Amino acid sequence: MAKKGVKVKELARELGVTSRELITRCRAEGLFVQNSITRLDADQVTRIRSWFTPTDEAAVEAPPS
Repeated sequence: MAKKGVKVKELARELGVTSRELITRCRAEGLFVQNSITRLDADQVTRIRSWFTPTDEAAVEAPPS
């Protein structure tokens, strides 16, 4: 039976960060991530992607001065 989930290193590549940066962030947020081949379930992946998705507030350009 194949294991399900996305490896940390694959998600890091998709998000444009290093595996080490992603692991550090996961640990800081309370997710157990042992190394770059740890598999993440769908809920964890959704949560992690939200950390790297710009919010509407950040996407709004500053008005010209």
